[in-house]
Amino acid sequence: MKKIVFLILALAIFYFSSCTSEVSNSSVKLFNSAGFIRSEIALLNKSNSHLLKTAEYNSKKEIFQLDTVNWNKEFELIVASNISEKYLSYKIDSIQQNDSTIITYSSKETKSEVRKFVVVKYQNTIKRIAIERMKENAFYYSKQEIEYVPQTFFSIYAKEKMILSDTTYYRITGVIN
Repeated sequence: MKKIVFLILALAIFYFSSCTSEVSNSSVKLFNSAGFIRSEIALLNKSNSHLLKTAEYNSKKEIFQLDTVNWNKEFELIVASNISEKYLSYKIDSIQQNDSTIITYSSKETKSEVRKFVVVKYQNTIKRIAIERMKENAFYYSKQEIEYVPQTFFSIYAKEKMILSDTTYYRITGVIN
């Protein structure tokens, strides 16, 4: 009977450890998005990348082809979301799935503008960044969802509401070529 219980316990541990595993939070540090974006800007400038940009505002849509791009301006919201410079508390969860790691930084403070910051790595190379920002007070509400796929794509979706006015929606996407 003891052998059967031991065998079942060993199989259960093996099964659950092969699905996903969490990395200790003490080994994960706050992500420096400003430093990462500065290196991305240097690479984009060096490769003379162009940008196909789409702007949607309350269901009106415009498309622009930019041959000369001010990458500092395009990525200023990501740089402003740099959680490594904020002296706030973040809960850090890290999940390992095969060769990918998903690190999620969730703010513990309700006044923090950067509520959630997700970094997806594949074999230690950053493949995607997702940021959720929020500002709110008695007169104003703003929520932004930002996504960046290095050297490929970025997106900013926002919903804003001021007291005594309609809700405003906008989305800016950029395809890097």
